[in-house]
Amino acid sequence: MNLMRDGRRASATSTADTDTAEETKDDDALDLECGLGAPLTRRAGARDIERRRLERELVMQFDSRDLARNDAWFLVETPWLDAWMAYVLSDDGDPDCPVTRPGPLTNDSLFDRAEFRVKKGLQKTKHYRGVNPQVYALYTELYGDGGAKPIVRWTLDMYAMPVMIDDVKAMLHAPELRARVAVSELNELFETRSGPPRRRKDAEEGWVYRCLCRCEFLVPCLHRLLGGGPTYKKEERSTKWCGCCSSKEKQQKNKRRKKRNGKKKRKTQEDDEGDDEDSEASSSDEETQGLLG
Repeated sequence: MNLMRDGRRASATSTADTDTAEETKDDDALDLECGLGAPLTRRAGARDIERRRLERELVMQFDSRDLARNDAWFLVETPWLDAWMAYVLSDDGDPDCPVTRPGPLTNDSLFDRAEFRVKKGLQKTKHYRGVNPQVYALYTELYGDGGAKPIVRWTLDMYAMPVMIDDVKAMLHAPELRARVAVSELNELFETRSGPPRRRKDAEEGWVYRCLCRCEFLVPCLHRLLGGGPTYKKEERSTKWCGCCSSKEKQQKNKRRKKRNGKKKRKTQEDDEGDDEDSEASSSDEETQGLLG
């Protein structure tokens, strides 16, 4: 009797477990249909482990204790950094250990929303930590910032003079570009395509649309409808024609030069003849004057 009772209890518990598992699957499917997305807490997989490892290496590659020239400290709340570190260094040996992905980097624990200012009594390392602009850009590119403005100081003192917004934008310009490229490459490595296969555009476009709206089909369509269509012939002998024109122009220029040179020669000859006549007349006058004198 006791064995039968234990068997009934075991069967009841197994059926209850199967029912709860089916209910959770149905709830997850319903959430996905409603657009709520997958929950942030999930079991670790091989691809997730590798991605978290590469993400940590990417951030650690740019992390530093010192700042470059003209850079400032971007202050980040410690709870968020602890959550990120636990996410990338989670224990994957235990399959029942859930992995929780951190949310956007908003620094909510550092702000007093009622008075619209930084909270009082915040301590370094306990409540916040400082990172360089490149690490902050990677964090915001990976997880977003929820529209929150960064907290930037020249020192690690939360209550020191804030950095001007123009200087902050200048500091983040190049790091944001590098972070965008690095994160996009990381996402491409672990990108998974889901959903039905996409149809080709050629299959969706009709023959009329391709003939009337696409340039590569317009000329054949006109050729069929109008019995010819526009044709474009390459001009041959263009260089010869230009050569003929140039030779004709040269000949005309040579003729003009010859005419000018002939006119100049004639003028010089006429001038020389006039000078000879004048010299002969002057000599004859001198002779007559000498004879009469």
